[in-house]
Amino acid sequence: MEVLKGSCLCGKVRLEVADEFKYMGNCHCSECRKFTGSDYSSAGGIALDKLLIIQGKEDIQTYQKSENTELCFCRHCGSSLYSKKNNGIVNIRLGVLDDAPSQKPSFHIFVASKAPWLEITDNLTQFEAGPKL
Repeated sequence: MEVLKGSCLCGKVRLEVADEFKYMGNCHCSECRKFTGSDYSSAGGIALDKLLIIQGKEDIQTYQKSENTELCFCRHCGSSLYSKKNNGIVNIRLGVLDDAPSQKPSFHIFVASKAPWLEITDNLTQFEAGPKL
């Protein structure tokens, strides 16, 4: 199993994650767009026990987005790191990875609420809302 390294923009938070993602996709919901400050969020889902914070655990700020989801970001630079689901899955924001994972995103979700200026031009599967992951 390969271990991927990642970090926030300022480098205060460093993490390692096993390259064993259950899925990778692009989310176009308005909440992910606001959390990441971009057109969409590319994320990979993995079991919580496959994520290790190696530096800066105390620098991770959380926001309880819903009963089921907690958003985690660096309290210094604001980098979106991951979201934790209450089912034991963590959605790592792929942009924080310093190493390339073996997979690539394979779908788009919540395309019904995508940014109006964005045109999806790849051939990945698109879901109007989100599949149960």
